[in-house]
Amino acid sequence: MQQCVLLKQSSGILRQIAIFLAVVSLVAACSKTPPSSDPVRGSKGKSASKAIPLKVTPQPNNQPAPGRTAILTTDDSGPNKETSSASPTSVPKPDTISKQISVVAEDCDSSIKFKGDEPIFLPESKAFITRIMSPCLTASGEAGHKKKAGWMAMGFPCTGGEGRIDWKGTNYNRPKMVSFLLETSCPMAPVDTRKLREEATKTVGISAEAPLIAFNPFAIQYWEVPGYDDADTSFAVDLRSSKGIDDAWVRFIKSKPLKVFLVGRENAWVPGNYMYAVEGDLIWVNKNRFTFKVEKARLLADDEHRKVRGRCEALRPERDCLRVF
Repeated sequence: MQQCVLLKQSSGILRQIAIFLAVVSLVAACSKTPPSSDPVRGSKGKSASKAIPLKVTPQPNNQPAPGRTAILTTDDSGPNKETSSASPTSVPKPDTISKQISVVAEDCDSSIKFKGDEPIFLPESKAFITRIMSPCLTASGEAGHKKKAGWMAMGFPCTGGEGRIDWKGTNYNRPKMVSFLLETSCPMAPVDTRKLREEATKTVGISAEAPLIAFNPFAIQYWEVPGYDDADTSFAVDLRSSKGIDDAWVRFIKSKPLKVFLVGRENAWVPGNYMYAVEGDLIWVNKNRFTFKVEKARLLADDEHRKVRGRCEALRPERDCLRVF
């Protein structure tokens, strides 16, 4: 009787092992890949080529796909005809695409004296024209701008109104520190932008009907007080040194202008990321107020850029000059 029971148990175990081996064989057979030499049959029995996945590389929004560079040209069929280049090596860099696309316009004015994107200084208004919109080409191929294109300018804080003076200490005549706040919210000259537009028309040739779409402030990033040890990377001009407090401040409150040298950029995004150098005077108005008078303003040339950065890096304690220059 015991032998019968053992025989039944053994046959059950063998049956489970046989089922397990059958399942393993079936899985192995299904996982085999058909040989690559076997053609894939279509619905009509014809051999079809093996499908290869296409890897697509997304392109930036401002850059055309490789192998197709859109350029606007002019021929007998009229302006703005799109052509294409089939060479995959001719894809332009993003910063050069806008320069390769030129639009021929009937109202394109080549007499406007604003070439490229280099700012132009207006000596009467003491402001810069920093950008003119809608660049174009005349029918003869000359570069210009549309006659009524909007334009942008940059002014200097506290030239059109009063700025605030903060001083620390108990004695106004001998404070511990003085700060002249040349903030971007300080009024800029000319207060009447009509004078700015008139000078832009006379000096640069911008149409009187072209709108001034932005008058942005100059943002100070580095400054010096010539003849003194006071210099820093900030928007406020500070007098901290003993000579600055004992001499420059005493002369200033006696209505002697304080000369300053400022370096900075336009407080807005414009092409070129230009740095400007400004020389001018801080002028006393009353106990807590001053104005700023611009004497000279120019783009910071490469050689001067290196010299000014060197003076910034020589300051102690060290300043974050890399953030500025």
